[in-house]
Amino acid sequence: MLALALAMPVIVHMAPWGGGMSLGAFLLPMFWAAFVAVYLYGIWPGLLVAVFGPVVNNFLTNFPELRINTVLTFEVAVFVVFSWLVLRNPRGRAFWLLAPLAYVVAKVCSCALIAAGVEIFGNMGVATEFFARSVSRGAPGLVVLAAINFALVRGWIGSNGAGGGGHGPEAAA
Repeated sequence: MLALALAMPVIVHMAPWGGGMSLGAFLLPMFWAAFVAVYLYGIWPGLLVAVFGPVVNNFLTNFPELRINTVLTFEVAVFVVFSWLVLRNPRGRAFWLLAPLAYVVAKVCSCALIAAGVEIFGNMGVATEFFARSVSRGAPGLVVLAAINFALVRGWIGSNGAGGGGHGPEAAA
């Protein structure tokens, strides 16, 4: 999962793109492997991806920018923890919009810390504007996250033949 978490953002950041900012800001690749890891393997692999993915990706591609890396690492970690809390319930494993919802929850948490003036987050601007920019810019990535989430729920990714992903609902209890 860590290899996937490192490869996907690198591929996205190296893809030809004429936009003014990184394609990753639109597609949210850091969240893809983190969600697959937490869905299939639990919180610890998900957190491993959340913590090391952004750091290694920055080292290899210079994306995300260092000033955003702390915020992104925090957000992916919150995303993983929130997802894990929901996935512990068998009904949560069937909720195919969990990944986009977890992204919004993570963004709200980071914006709360930005609004509170937490120093390690640097100057990200006004928290509400940061939230609106991030969610609107990341809309294509939210669609990708929903598709990945749906594929996991349907058992198309990581299926062990029983459907519902590699560790189906019966393993969540």
